[in-house]
Amino acid sequence: MPLIPIYMPKFGMTMEEGLIVEWLVDEGDTVAEGDGIVLIETEKVSTELEAPAAGQVVELSCEVDDEVPVGTIIAYIESA
Repeated sequence: MPLIPIYMPKFGMTMEEGLIVEWLVDEGDTVAEGDGIVLIETEKVSTELEAPAAGQVVELSCEVDDEVPVGTIIAYIESA
């Protein structure tokens, strides 16, 4: 079963990092593709990041209130 990394996305040209506001899932939860997994805030927008694939959340690599650079892995989903 492949591990799918979830990266801190870049929502705008000047975005360098995002703030993890709230995890909407816990490790061990099963998600469907498109389910909201985390709320991210930037200096310009607050948005919900969706799961890129269905599977089980096996690791949340960042904590709430962490400021995370764009491109950093924030979680892993194990696909079925």
